Amino acid sequence: MPTENVIATDQSPGRAPAAKKSGFYYNWGPQAWLDMWASNKMLVKRIHPTVSHAFLPILRLSGNATQIDHDYNEIKSRREIVRRFDSPREKWRKRYGNFLREAEWALLELRKHYSQKQYEEIVVGTTVALFRETSADFIEMMDRAAEKNRDKKPTSGGPKKPGFLVRVMFEHFNPAGWLMGPAKVVEINSATGETVIEIPACAWHTCVQSDTLPNPDALPEEGCLYICKAPFEFMFNGENGGMLFEFDPHLPETSCTVRTRWGKG
Repeated sequence: MPTENVIATDQSPGRAPAAKKSGFYYNWGPQAWLDMWASNKMLVKRIHPTVSHAFLPILRLSGNATQIDHDYNEIKSRREIVRRFDSPREKWRKRYGNFLREAEWALLELRKHYSQKQYEEIVVGTTVALFRETSADFIEMMDRAAEKNRDKKPTSGGPKKPGFLVRVMFEHFNPAGWLMGPAKVVEINSATGETVIEIPACAWHTCVQSDTLPNPDALPEEGCLYICKAPFEFMFNGENGGMLFEFDPHLPETSCTVRTRWGKG
């Protein structure tokens, strides 16, 4: 995958404390149930197998296969058990954390054997191919939305804060909440079609316990940059009037800014 598709960002190591949310509504409310369902559908069934079915075989061929299997089994032993009576929010957090931990281990191992270009081809290329195969329905939905918005004429005016209904729907029924965690739409620019979303403590960095990561002194930034950011920006690049995504992770902090807009046909 070309490196120009990866927007430059601060990649300094470190770990910033994340803002914590709690309470009955956060753990049992509609967004928690939506995230629990989506995490099972997207993470457990579609994305998590990438580690064992794609990255692990490459690692076995790249180094000592016996040692790789031993290390993979050790990182798997750190999985948190999803229990029947866990809250929907806790089930989501555990599933997410289990994936993030193993993905970060695999990516750090791949870095030992491949150049930056080869690494991006393996990680980003595999993620994009998998997403296109397993999530064709989502991509089709985005394409249909692009068709509806492609010929819309921009209205006058500049950036403004979202209305009450938009804020409520996004904060309590966000279909991407399983991926980013709590987030807010902070700006809508009807003149350019741009929407700005702020993620104060991205779930990619806050769902996994730091002391269980392969590198406990750093955020799981490899996966953040090359499984989340780069594939989305590669697939949704505004080509032919489609949707464009731009991720700006504020590493080593856990916050992130996401901008979306419709490209020009």
